[in-house]
Amino acid sequence: MDTEQDITNDTADFWSRAMALLIDWTLLFFFCLGLIVFAGKLFFLMALGDPEIFLIGLVVFLLLFPAVVFFMISLYFIVLHSWGGKTLGKIFMGIRVESSQGEDLPVGVSFLRLVGYLLSALPVGAGFLWSVLDKDHATWHDKLAGSRVVYD
Repeated sequence: MDTEQDITNDTADFWSRAMALLIDWTLLFFFCLGLIVFAGKLFFLMALGDPEIFLIGLVVFLLLFPAVVFFMISLYFIVLHSWGGKTLGKIFMGIRVESSQGEDLPVGVSFLRLVGYLLSALPVGAGFLWSVLDKDHATWHDKLAGSRVVYD
């Protein structure tokens, strides 16, 4: 059988990929929400009776929290795509990310793929929707990183 045909049949469709991403983002949302609640309680306990400490804690929290969240989300995708190609959403949907040669992604390529997520999302998600039109179901970040998403 033709190898190009094998790749097309093996690649995950738009809906499987979208559902996996929705699962990942839902889990990450609740994780970050838990961090906010934990940090809020910690700051409240530290600042009991001292509004000055509370304000300092609030400013530090507002400045650092977005950076911490961005770092943790980036780490989630980079590490899990490099170690087996599966985030929790992809495990649930039975799909995985691999290089175009069928191997695990190196860390640098996983990072490049994450940067590609941002590029795919910028023009109203057009880079993600591209997988509907592409014969190999590849998104812009797949093309950028030389990766593909396949059924397990």
